[in-house]
Amino acid sequence: GLIGRLNVPVAQASDALERLQGEMKRLQKEVAQLRVKAAMGGDNGPRNDDAVLVGDVHVLTRRVADLDKSGLRDLADSLKGKLGKAVVILGSPGDGKVSFVVSVTKDVTDRVHAGKLVKELAPMVGGGGGGRPDFAEAGGKQPEKLDDLLAAGRTLVQRLLAS
Repeated sequence: GLIGRLNVPVAQASDALERLQGEMKRLQKEVAQLRVKAAMGGDNGPRNDDAVLVGDVHVLTRRVADLDKSGLRDLADSLKGKLGKAVVILGSPGDGKVSFVVSVTKDVTDRVHAGKLVKELAPMVGGGGGGRPDFAEAGGKQPEKLDDLLAAGRTLVQRLLAS
C-alpha cells in the first residue's frame, strides 16, 4: 500500500512524509527563483530593447512568461535594483488571465504613483488592482490585451515624467 511505497518502516512513515514535503517546498521555491532568473534573461538583467531613459529615469516594460504575482514582484525588484532610478511594468499572461505589476523606485514616486498607474491601466485588460506609491499589482481577464497595456503604460509614464 501507500506506506510500503515510502520504503520505510511504518513508525517512520510520518517523518519520511515530512521530509518529502519539505523537499517539495524547497524545490517549488527553487523553480520559482529559476523562473525569475530565466525572465531576467540569464544574468544580463535589463535588455536594452525594453528600457527607455526618460530624463534620468529608466522606464522598463516587459512581457514575461510563466510568472505568478510573487514572481513578477521579485523580478521587478531585481530589475529595479539593477536600473537605479526606475519605473518597471511587467506583465505575464496565462490560463485566460493576466497579471501585471508596477514597481517604482522611491525617488520617483513623487512623479509616478504605482497604485494610481495600475488603477488606470487595469481596465485595459478587463481587471482591477492597486497598491502603494512604490508598488502595485493587478489582474485581468484579457491576456490578449497585455501588449496594449504595456505600450499604454510606457506612454503614460513618459508623460508623467515629462510634466
